[in-house]
Amino acid sequence: MSDPWTSHESVPVLSLPEPRGEPPRAFRPREKAFAKGVAFLGHAELLALVLGTGSAKRPALDTARLILRRHGLKRLAGLTPEEWRREEGIGASQGARLAAAFELGRRLQAGEEEARPRITSPKDVWRVTRDLARARKEHLVGLYLDAQNALIHRETISIGALNTTRSHPREIFHPAIAHLALGFILVHNHPSGSLDPSDEDVAFTRSVHHAGETLGIALYDHVIVAGRGWTSLRERGAF
Repeated sequence: MSDPWTSHESVPVLSLPEPRGEPPRAFRPREKAFAKGVAFLGHAELLALVLGTGSAKRPALDTARLILRRHGLKRLAGLTPEEWRREEGIGASQGARLAAAFELGRRLQAGEEEARPRITSPKDVWRVTRDLARARKEHLVGLYLDAQNALIHRETISIGALNTTRSHPREIFHPAIAHLALGFILVHNHPSGSLDPSDEDVAFTRSVHHAGETLGIALYDHVIVAGRGWTSLRERGAF
């Protein structure tokens, strides 16, 4: 008798199913959307509709299945246009369209009642930027406020490599000037999950704070967000 711990003869080999190709016309995403409504479509079918067309090598539905298998549904919202474009079978226009579709969904989820929320604490900052906690790259975001601390504009200032993204002050202050903001809050995520500011975070914050004093546009806070919460550099006495 063979040793069950070393023999591989009876061990089944598990593998993910291969893409199944185009279904019959009546069961294709577009036809199903018109016949039953988009609520009856699965995740891959919805993604295939946004993709629009596939490639010579693979139809859109197969591409959608492979992307969902690789990333899962929740992680798709954090992909940038460039990251979408790097997926096999997706071009530049499709990548931009997909990122835009998920951004519209994020804004819709925020709700019209939160179109101009008042931000008076780091908890308020977390409430309107917690989507960043899912991003795999570091995002630097500016929240620009009016005299009543109402949010008048949200700007993604830069998207960098893992755990490092910095911008020139003009990219930070231009939206403030364009939208006549009285002050602003910087927010960035740590994909590592750490809530501790680095020395670079502190130095960068102080330089922006000093530039704001010169321009008369106040930096109210710089908040780090991650999956388990937030850290306020103002509350930590960093500036």
